[in-house]
Amino acid sequence: MTATLSASSGRRFGNGDQLSIPANRLQKEMEWVGKEQEIPPKIASAIAATMWLLEVDAFRAEEEKFMLAGEYESSLLNHRVTLSQLIADGEKVVFLAQKNGMTLTPAGFDLKDLQSTLTSLHTTFRGEYGPKNPPQTAELIERLLNA
Repeated sequence: MTATLSASSGRRFGNGDQLSIPANRLQKEMEWVGKEQEIPPKIASAIAATMWLLEVDAFRAEEEKFMLAGEYESSLLNHRVTLSQLIADGEKVVFLAQKNGMTLTPAGFDLKDLQSTLTSLHTTFRGEYGPKNPPQTAELIERLLNA
């Protein structure tokens, strides 16, 4: 999975195509930022948050691509692992932003945006992998909704 920056983000290469950044590279950079002592904590939080949001954006784009191609069901094993990792990373990003504060980014997102994104990922996980209704209950709900 890769994160992409659109041409409108201000970073243009060649003819304005999107810049693709492998998620594992973003992860390494995020770990480095967290360990670097000379970066003020509020700026480190903003950098980590920006990288995490790029990863989430790339993940959502992949989800959409698989859905449109009719390959979503076959991607669920990888989807679950990737989603779990994004949630874990997001929990850490939100925790550090709450603990250290966070500099306002050029994109203008703040802690509430991070929390909302994390909640969205948790909701996706529960909806896809959480408890399911027994078939009889699902059938009754279906009949009620179609009445």
